[in-house]
Amino acid sequence: MDQKNIDNYAEIPQVIPALDEVINDLKAERKITFLPHELCHMQINPGQVMPEVTTAFNSLMKVLNAKGIGISEDGIPLKFTLTEDFAVEEYEVICNDNGAEIRSGDSEGMRRGIYFLEDRICEAPGTLWKNGVWRRKPHVKVRISRCFFGPTYRPPFFIDELSNDIDYYPDNYLDKLAHEGINGLWLTMYFRDLPSEILPHQGKNTEKRLQKLQWTVNRCAEYGIKIYLFFSEPKSFGSSAHNIPETDAVLHPEIKTAQNTFCTSTDAGKLYLIQSLEQIFSAVHGLGGIINIMFGEDNGSCAGRLVWLENLNDENCCPHCRKLGAPAVYADMARTMSQAIKKHAPEAVFIGWFYAPGCREDSHIAEMLDEVEQQWPEDCYFMLNFESGGTPEQLGRKRVVFDYSLAYIGPSKHFDSMTMRCSRKGAKLQVGCSHEDASVPFIPVPGNLYRKYKYMYEHKVEVAMQCWYFGNYPGLMNKAAGELSFTPFPGSEEEFLTALAAPEWCENAETVGKAWADFSAAYRCFPGNICFEWYGPLHNSISWVWHLFPADAPLAPTWLVKQFPAVSGDRIGECLGYNHTLEEAIELVSEMERKWNSGLERLKTVCEGKNLRESKDLIIPFAVGLQIKSTLNALNFYHLREEMFYYHKENLPAMAELVKSEIQITEEMRKLCEADPRLGYHSEAEAHLFHKDQLTARKKLLEELLHEDFPAFKMDAPFIQQWTGEKPDGLIAQINKRYCIGNAGFWQTELVNNNLKITLERKKGFDYVIYIEPRRLWTPFRMQIMSDNSSDVLDFIWREPSDVGIEISGSKVVFNMPMHHFDGFRQAGFPVRFNVQAEKNGTVVEAWGGKTSWQERLVHGHYNPSDSGWLIL
Repeated sequence: MDQKNIDNYAEIPQVIPALDEVINDLKAERKITFLPHELCHMQINPGQVMPEVTTAFNSLMKVLNAKGIGISEDGIPLKFTLTEDFAVEEYEVICNDNGAEIRSGDSEGMRRGIYFLEDRICEAPGTLWKNGVWRRKPHVKVRISRCFFGPTYRPPFFIDELSNDIDYYPDNYLDKLAHEGINGLWLTMYFRDLPSEILPHQGKNTEKRLQKLQWTVNRCAEYGIKIYLFFSEPKSFGSSAHNIPETDAVLHPEIKTAQNTFCTSTDAGKLYLIQSLEQIFSAVHGLGGIINIMFGEDNGSCAGRLVWLENLNDENCCPHCRKLGAPAVYADMARTMSQAIKKHAPEAVFIGWFYAPGCREDSHIAEMLDEVEQQWPEDCYFMLNFESGGTPEQLGRKRVVFDYSLAYIGPSKHFDSMTMRCSRKGAKLQVGCSHEDASVPFIPVPGNLYRKYKYMYEHKVEVAMQCWYFGNYPGLMNKAAGELSFTPFPGSEEEFLTALAAPEWCENAETVGKAWADFSAAYRCFPGNICFEWYGPLHNSISWVWHLFPADAPLAPTWLVKQFPAVSGDRIGECLGYNHTLEEAIELVSEMERKWNSGLERLKTVCEGKNLRESKDLIIPFAVGLQIKSTLNALNFYHLREEMFYYHKENLPAMAELVKSEIQITEEMRKLCEADPRLGYHSEAEAHLFHKDQLTARKKLLEELLHEDFPAFKMDAPFIQQWTGEKPDGLIAQINKRYCIGNAGFWQTELVNNNLKITLERKKGFDYVIYIEPRRLWTPFRMQIMSDNSSDVLDFIWREPSDVGIEISGSKVVFNMPMHHFDGFRQAGFPVRFNVQAEKNGTVVEAWGGKTSWQERLVHGHYNPSDSGWLIL
């Protein structure tokens, strides 16, 4: 392919006008249509309805009007009754041939009862409503989502919704969320936007922000939805976008440690937390509370460092906090922040979120967090990722799910043990979609939610943060989570799915429920692998550039745009790491496709011209089916290419068929994008990962690949043996020989009992990084030794923890790398790619190989494969 065409493809805008159509869809009224039926009238006394539920009552009137039900004094009566023996949000709905009654103890119970009655009206097309008696109350009491099109207030756009005059909460959008059981929304704030006597350089446009916040609180309250402020405070000191500038601590140097963490154990540190929160809660009334990331993401407290480090001494952590211990420091932080908000809002809740991706079962971090849980204040909620650290078994082996997941049911062992320790429990999970595929509005797999919420019901988990910046589009999955948050809990998954489908699908509910069950089972085949989540390919392989001739081009992060790389290339191993082999991924995605297609076949029988309420949401499962097919095509294409390169198999005809298939499904997805501009939009990236114009251009690239690159390819081309290392060229190293790291020392290796022993001879003032890429196109294994003798081994990419040994003797460091970690990944008999780099202040200054680092990416670091040479084993 012509590189100029690829470059032009990468320049196609990802932020496109179609976003306006996405927002217009959210602003549109809920569609309510009914089959023709015999008209009737109802008798309603609006005076019985509490003013707080006016929006819910108006919604009910729209449903009745859509069904052609009139209001008259001699109609069938509907009563609204307040009674004292009901809990918060609890309600009872009684429907029979003589009338209906909604009973509750408060406005929110009445609201939920009205919405419940609407569904009973909708699922009975030939009668007024479905008769029955239902009494329900929430077991998940706080159900928090987020505005789908609200800005993230993060790079690269850094738009703050509280600093502009845009209405992110239109009535029809809030009406949809309320109908789906949402009673909370989170939005982002930073302490740096608030004046502080501790950090006097902070604070800008605070008054305007707080006014907009109060307006937002009031608007959402009309629909029974509270606003929860999301923080990750305090920040550490430094120069990046999320840091506090080091010079800001000039008045109170005691809050800044030698490691640039923020000490909350000092009087000034506590006062900073208190004043920041009291400013907000004294000025803005009606807030639901706050969610604060206590650990992980960009929280910069000393306590987080105490959890990370196994070796605690005065040099690597705050001495004062070290003496107190992480559990005590965290408990004090929670109490301080909780008391600050409750001083002005006694009903507000404090939710401490311990976001711990990469936390394995029984790891040091898990053990430390166990201790934190034991000292956690009883009046504060302790929230963990529901799935992080979980170990699903796939193809006979345990895998590790490091981030939240909609595919893996969970919970993790760590979450399970937390429910036994904490009195107030919260779950961070993804309801609509997760990092596995966030480029569609939602993944229609409510069966998976049934299994998650069943656990939450049985273990009394009262708070659910149901989304990150994605996973929050209104529709089926929000509705499923809302229904599953109330008791009595459905008796079976099949029963629940049929009941969930009934209001929209009526007589076809059972068939649709079975289709959803198929989709749910299919999605559970998703490879449990952080690389497969963060770097696609399910999100957007349908927009990848395919290469027959190796390009060694990286995969793009799916949650970011406007950053390197612009489009994904052929480094297929970057979406696998060392959790799944390419062959295993193909097997799992093949099963995923088979089961998903089974659900599509069921759905086709009821949605082709038979359902008068057809909506764009019916497009979603077909779009996901195309994503699964594209993912399988990409995996197979590069598997065949690898076979062809390493084992000289004639796979060109099969690869050409895959290109033809990909051309076809690219065109099919383009047509779906024309019908539904929501497809491709990733709300954390705040951009489309694919859209119709891009897919048109991609189809042309694939045609160019098929008609120009395939005829030009020769099986006996010399570059193939050079590429694989069968006949290596360029920089080459041998076992048992000594090599320079520029002017920063020396390295050499030896192979003993299948262990690769790497010896570094260091010079003072340098940090060293060793890269081993056992197979081309794969994420390199990375080992680091710092000038202060601290070390880091990247076992985040492994299915099991690494057992690398590190011996330090003065300026000499020996890494003992067991080669069994590469079993199934390294091509036997071929050399590995290798490099040693020396850094100062994070910049590569000397190296054995190249020094042209790429921009850093999560997991992959700033590794540039072209910097590496060959190590002949």
